[in-house]
Amino acid sequence: MSDDGRTETGEQSHTPEQDKLLIEWLEIMQPRLARFEDFLTPREVVTDYTRDSLVSLEQLIIDRWPDRHVFAQEQDTDFTDGATRYIGETYLRIGGGGWFVNHDPSFLYSGRLCILLDVEMPVPISPLNLITTMLSRRTGNVLTRIWDGQTRKIAELRAANPGWEPKREPFPGAIPMSRSSSAFTPSVR
Repeated sequence: MSDDGRTETGEQSHTPEQDKLLIEWLEIMQPRLARFEDFLTPREVVTDYTRDSLVSLEQLIIDRWPDRHVFAQEQDTDFTDGATRYIGETYLRIGGGGWFVNHDPSFLYSGRLCILLDVEMPVPISPLNLITTMLSRRTGNVLTRIWDGQTRKIAELRAANPGWEPKREPFPGAIPMSRSSSAFTPSVR
């Protein structure tokens, strides 16, 4: 099995029922993101899918939970779902790629929602794992370190391949974005 959870044949480890659950989760992406931005985060938290928004969200999470154990015990699934979506979508908007879930027990993030960016040798990113990492480390820079590393990778790919842009995998319920830009229009609060 490769690092991104694919078997030797290149297939993700999943069943049709698991595929259906992922599709259903993706179909409600936009309303769930809107709920997270408009109702579950305080007004002072930036939610415009930028590096600064990741700084703001990470600080909110660190201030809200003293550690990952309290976070796990609280089980605020509404906030966790929104934060997972927001973190993943913020990275996907800069790096293309898409969401996946691999249920193979030998996969590091087995059963967790992950993203895989459209870069050379992508590494799976689990937004939920990042939340627990933020709460363990409490440095305030977990999300931005990934942002910085991925934007560097993308800049290098663009420099080496003029005209190349990361491609976003289509998914059900997606709001189409303009062809002229690889960035989404920031949401208005």
